[in-house]
Amino acid sequence: MMVAILLTFSACHRKTSYPKELKAADSLANVKPEEAITLLQGLADAMKTAPLSTQMYYRLLCIKANDKAYIPHTTDTLILPILHYYEKGGDPSLLSMAYYYAGRVYRDLNDAPQALDYFQKGLQAQVDGDESMRAVLYAQMGEIFFNQSLYDEALDMYQEAFRLDSLAADTLGIILDLRDIAFTHRMQSQYDEALPLLQQAERLAQAIDDEEMVGLVASQLAGLYNRKGQYEEALEQISLALEHVGAVDLQSTYDVYANILLNTGKLAEAEGYFEQLTQADDQNIRLDAYDGLATIAASRNQVEDYSHYFRQYKAVNDSIQRVAATTSVSRMNALYNYQLRERENAELREKNQKDRILFISIASAFLLIAVASWAFYRHRRLQMHHRLEQVQRLQAEQYRQSEAFIEANRKEIAQLQSQLGEANTQNKELILRLEMQKEHLERSNRLAEMKIEQREQTKKAIQESAVMAHLQELVAHGQHIHPEDITEVLSLLHDVCPDFLSSLDQLGELNELEYQVSLLLKLGISPASISQLVLREKTTISAVRRRLYKKITGQNGTPSDWDEIILSL
Repeated sequence: MMVAILLTFSACHRKTSYPKELKAADSLANVKPEEAITLLQGLADAMKTAPLSTQMYYRLLCIKANDKAYIPHTTDTLILPILHYYEKGGDPSLLSMAYYYAGRVYRDLNDAPQALDYFQKGLQAQVDGDESMRAVLYAQMGEIFFNQSLYDEALDMYQEAFRLDSLAADTLGIILDLRDIAFTHRMQSQYDEALPLLQQAERLAQAIDDEEMVGLVASQLAGLYNRKGQYEEALEQISLALEHVGAVDLQSTYDVYANILLNTGKLAEAEGYFEQLTQADDQNIRLDAYDGLATIAASRNQVEDYSHYFRQYKAVNDSIQRVAATTSVSRMNALYNYQLRERENAELREKNQKDRILFISIASAFLLIAVASWAFYRHRRLQMHHRLEQVQRLQAEQYRQSEAFIEANRKEIAQLQSQLGEANTQNKELILRLEMQKEHLERSNRLAEMKIEQREQTKKAIQESAVMAHLQELVAHGQHIHPEDITEVLSLLHDVCPDFLSSLDQLGELNELEYQVSLLLKLGISPASISQLVLREKTTISAVRRRLYKKITGQNGTPSDWDEIILSL
């Protein structure tokens, strides 16, 4: 009976039509994806004898329903045959949708350039002016840029999504767009820009009486108030979020709550939430959880626990950075391959017009060179920007682990203590705020002191090592290093400060001499001794250090500026 219905609905050849059951599943997937999955599973047998167009629509809907149910895509083997079918002449009204879910698949597979390529193709394939679909595609592109820390590009995409959702009067879409724009501002510490956007989203969510959206926006507001140090407002919003937020956003809401508890001195409660979040699906939430647990351990002077959590933090962070680093290179390749495919297709379409083929080939070649050159230039600019940001983060982190930082905090603590002494005992709110600020500064100092001690222990381990003794002996006898000596140096650094080597690699590609100089600087060997060990003039070693600073930061500097970066890694 079902087979007969399916055959009847697919009989029209002028315009592809589909069984009402599939159309129902399509709509149902947007609001109740689990029910859509059940409905589609019930149609599996009937699909075996249905027309090819119906089968392909069914397979695309299965991917859509799973995606809407937040079931991660683990392979591209399901989407690729569907995509090939629609690219080669299937229903054109579904091509944009196929590109969209191809992008979602590759996003889950951490292939951001390929995902971005498919989202862009989805925009180009739009035939019905569906503003909501275009908005979703722009929002997905914004998420890819955001995850690569390309915040300006992400804002452009999110704002275009907001414009399109506004034209379509899609209130849910508008709320999500405002959230995305606000969070991007927040990541750039632009809190004053983020707050009114979230307040607008809050009003819209309350106006449509959508509890899940109310909880989602409240969670974002709580996180923002926490960053601004407005803990009463943060606690008020997080209570609202915990009451209304849906299961999908529960872990991120717990993460916000745990950080508020940490900043208000409720360490035991914060610790419980952070422990739970170490099992989160989202790597960024796990990263934040280990950071919070390390901070709590440091405040309690629990050195072993701190070291354990810090190692876990670094392991998760390295995993995130590996994905981000490979993406930058892949993005250039994806752009190049896309342009190359387009040129080949143009030549095939015009193969019977020889003069035009020649013109198009030459024009395409120049265009390809121009696009590749632009992509390379842009890639280098982004790479330099990311390197400079990393150096600035390192310098900021170095300051937060310095005696100067501790002394500045001590002065501020003394001022707060004085204010507490002068405060009116009736003003409990002021006293509580001053005490929390004082506790935060004291925790920061304990953490800084612990890291200074760790750094001193590392320096002592290097100075007392057999490798260092051997290098000093080479210097004393006027000898130079050999490849096996560098191997020993790498082994020593891997043992005493394992994060240094990966951090150095992330700064950029170094040639052999630059790498050797940087390794020996990390050991505390003077530039004069390095010149002897690597058989170079002292002026050459100075030039190498100066060139490395310029190469990594894009700014002019002195040789000692590079030394400071190396010692801070």
